[in-house]
Amino acid sequence: MADCKQCGTVFEITADDLSFYDQVSPVFEGRKYQIPPPTLCPDCRQIRRMCERNARNLYWRKCDFTGEDILSQHHSDCPFPVYSTKIWWSDEWDGIEYGRSFDFSRPFFEQFKELKQVVPHQARFVIEATLENSDYTNCTGYLKNCYLISECDHDEECYYSMRLYDSKQLVDCFNCHDCELGYECIDCIGCQRVLFSQDCQNCHDSMFLSNCLGCNDCIGCINQRHKKFMIFNEQFTEEEYRKRKSELHLNEISGMQKLRRECNTFFTKQPHKCVQADHNENCTGDHIFNSKNSNACMDCKDLEDCKYCSCVSMGVKSSMDYTFWGDKAELMYECSGCGDNVFNLKFCTTCTTNLSDCMYCDQCTSLDNCFGCVGLKKKKYCILNKQYSKEEYEKLVPKIIEHMSNNGEFGKFFPKDLCPFAYNETRAMEHFSLSKEDVLNRGFRWRDEKDEPPKVEKIIKANQLPDLISGVPDDILNWAIECEETKRPFRIIKQELEFYRKMNIPVPHLHPDERHKRRMQLRNPRKLCTRQCDKCKKEIQTTYSPERSEVVYCEECYLKEVY
Repeated sequence: MADCKQCGTVFEITADDLSFYDQVSPVFEGRKYQIPPPTLCPDCRQIRRMCERNARNLYWRKCDFTGEDILSQHHSDCPFPVYSTKIWWSDEWDGIEYGRSFDFSRPFFEQFKELKQVVPHQARFVIEATLENSDYTNCTGYLKNCYLISECDHDEECYYSMRLYDSKQLVDCFNCHDCELGYECIDCIGCQRVLFSQDCQNCHDSMFLSNCLGCNDCIGCINQRHKKFMIFNEQFTEEEYRKRKSELHLNEISGMQKLRRECNTFFTKQPHKCVQADHNENCTGDHIFNSKNSNACMDCKDLEDCKYCSCVSMGVKSSMDYTFWGDKAELMYECSGCGDNVFNLKFCTTCTTNLSDCMYCDQCTSLDNCFGCVGLKKKKYCILNKQYSKEEYEKLVPKIIEHMSNNGEFGKFFPKDLCPFAYNETRAMEHFSLSKEDVLNRGFRWRDEKDEPPKVEKIIKANQLPDLISGVPDDILNWAIECEETKRPFRIIKQELEFYRKMNIPVPHLHPDERHKRRMQLRNPRKLCTRQCDKCKKEIQTTYSPERSEVVYCEECYLKEVY
């Protein structure tokens, strides 16, 4: 057991953990340089890695290479130069030009920080050549006609969403796969024309569902399997269903709000599955699928022999403390935002495609055996962006590791002052929300929101909008709407208005950031707790903490309940 140096929480370091640290410890000339056990608890380690990802906040600034106006995940007050994505990926500059020799009289992180502050950073973390009319996106690839979405791939006509894959015409959704014509959906797979629903699969023409599978034409239902024409889990004929649906006035804001309140009350009293998990063998975590021998993992699939991973998928093996991306990744330790054919990376962040045997690298691609590099592409045997021969590299790196070990640096992720983002810009804020005071007390930065005044004909209050979408004029595209909750103005884009009309739903009354915040609040915290199954009383691991009022069943009791 150990005490977390950040929050003081007591956490366990198991024999299997020690075995993994030994497995990934680097070897030079037959000598192993042991990676020490972590000094931070799993949550604090995850928070630090999540601070490396600003997925949703974009700013206008100048490209420091061309001088053109660009959209960037990095605010103009960042200390390093920022290049447009096109320039960053081009051959018009080379990170090797910033190389410098290692100074053994100074700490490694101090030297790395100086390098990081002069090497150009890419404006947005995207595969730009695969984006069609999707400039206002980040952490994306293979998109067409998308706007303000992030961490998404292979999508078309999607807006204001995060973590969408192989989907079309989704608005205000989170973590949805293979869906079409969805609105305000969370953790849904294979759904069509589904609204305001969570943890559903293969459902159609329904709204306000929770944990339903294969349901059509259902409203306000939970834990249903292959049902039709149900409202609040009650069966109706098709004629009765259509009549009652019309009486709910679900094309009006007031009707939707009333039904949402009723669903919240009804759902709370129904059994809840302890975790969202399926097709796993010997796994723990939440929203983990198709995995084997993986523990304490969240929002993951296709894992094998992993621990403390989150938001990674597509073939990740033998990795620990790994956050964001994946895709044929193996032996990853304390890495964030690295992926696509990567092997044996330690303490790396925001590195893309075809990297192997690298440590402490940032914003690099196609590297082999590099240490402490920033912004390098297609290089081998580099240290602090300086080129070495294989023999020189293999002699110098062990000396640097010993130097770092003596300074208490080796085996730790990058310190907070190297983080390029403020805490409340990042994914950490979404899953581990903190007040400004707490953020600053923990040593992170904070950025206050400052909205530019919208250049519009007028600003109208949300409660002045017509209840029915049919009453909303085209002129709304020239207005801004004042959010009912935050008073921040926001605009409606043409494609979005067309979607609301197609789906016959009202224009939203809340700012996109507030809508995203509320979606994230509907998901359970990323923390496994121990409590009893409310039916069989056996001890279970769940993301529903014991003090919560929901009825929570173990998987066995839950399956007996719904089938």
